[in-house]
Amino acid sequence: MIRGFCYLSLAVSLAAPGLLAQGPGHFRGDLGAGGHGPGDFAMVRAEFGVSNKVITGAPYSAQAVTTFTQALANGDHIQRTNSASIWRDSQGRTRVDRSVANVGALSAAGGAGARAVVIHDPVAGMSYALDPSSKTARSTPIPAARVRENARGERQLSSAKTEDLGTQVIQGVSAQGKRVTRVIPAGQEGNEKEIDIVTETWYSPDLQVLVMSKTSDPRYGESVYQLNSISRTEPDPALFVVPSDYAVTAAGRRGPRPQ
Repeated sequence: MIRGFCYLSLAVSLAAPGLLAQGPGHFRGDLGAGGHGPGDFAMVRAEFGVSNKVITGAPYSAQAVTTFTQALANGDHIQRTNSASIWRDSQGRTRVDRSVANVGALSAAGGAGARAVVIHDPVAGMSYALDPSSKTARSTPIPAARVRENARGERQLSSAKTEDLGTQVIQGVSAQGKRVTRVIPAGQEGNEKEIDIVTETWYSPDLQVLVMSKTSDPRYGESVYQLNSISRTEPDPALFVVPSDYAVTAAGRRGPRPQ
């Protein structure tokens, strides 16, 4: 699905090691009911317009934190935490800004304080991947909405058990919860016994964002995603504009072009 959207590929080229980072043991993060995947993929889906759904009239800003934990056979644990700042304005424009100083190859390339910034602007019909260290940006048009069938995903959800967890207030936002348990039968992946994958999600109908999710998968570990410090005020409009001193390169072009 990700490959089908060129603008997301452009964002991933700068931010993939952080935004799409898979946890220890290559934690995959299976999608739960409603298509809300846990961890960083939930953020990418919600804030980079993978579903091509523009959410207007619901501005907010928050800190998105994802924690991956994997238990090792010797009793030790591996844990990693990623965080990002997220903004969305009343027009549906979004911005995700995260540090990549300690993430994979970008660590060596960007050095301390390196950042990856992606602006998704459905008003202008463009997405921009910004590199603040070099003051450059790459732009790509946002494609029209597409209808995609996911037969495999539908079969998985039809065989999953879903529990309604009711409503609770998380970080000052009312959220609806559900727990989805998917069972991998014995022998399907070389496993001797059944494997239960449990995903708990808390979704805000008001903001139309995933506020928190938790996935436990015995094969890979546990992933917890949460929005913190949620503010409902209108963000600064300058956050959604490429700075005038940046050189902007269109996708597929070799050199910068004037804005």
